[in-house]
Amino acid sequence: MGPGFDFGDFPLLATERLELCEYDEKYAHDIFAVRADAEVQRYNSEPHRTLEDTLRFIEQEREAYRQKREVIWALKSRETQRVIGSVSMFDWDRYHRRASIGYDLARSAWGLGLAQEAIAAVLHFGFEKLALNRIEIWTSAANERSLRLAERLGFTRDGTLRKRILEDDGQFHDGTVWGLLRGDWDQRRGPV
Repeated sequence: MGPGFDFGDFPLLATERLELCEYDEKYAHDIFAVRADAEVQRYNSEPHRTLEDTLRFIEQEREAYRQKREVIWALKSRETQRVIGSVSMFDWDRYHRRASIGYDLARSAWGLGLAQEAIAAVLHFGFEKLALNRIEIWTSAANERSLRLAERLGFTRDGTLRKRILEDDGQFHDGTVWGLLRGDWDQRRGPV
């Protein structure tokens, strides 16, 4: 995978306000609250309808980790000890040293800079531990919050794919791809 990461112990990350930890059944109610919220999931996946949906989802994500395909971090607030969202890293291309990230955040945590804080930790993990050269975000062109977040994080909009995403409104929407290169990330964060 990369120097220093072998999919053994789950990679715990920390920021000033968040602990990025492994998905676990003990967080099922918190994860359900985020995954069942139609507004939060508007550009993500179909909202969970039952706690059983969430329990299956947790097990699927844990299995993806065991199969060395994906890492999804639960975002746990240090203040409340509640899970308020997630950041995932997936679609690794080991040879080309690139991966994609995805994220969601409870509406009550919107506008506080928490997604940016969590994603910055995941970017550090990707570039430092996995030795990635490129990290991508794929999002709906209509998802203004995600577009602004990608820009704040230093990503470059590499293109638009016409009518790529079928959204909840039953319509196909344009998708955008954003990329962040290791060299750009190094320049933004400055000397270590």
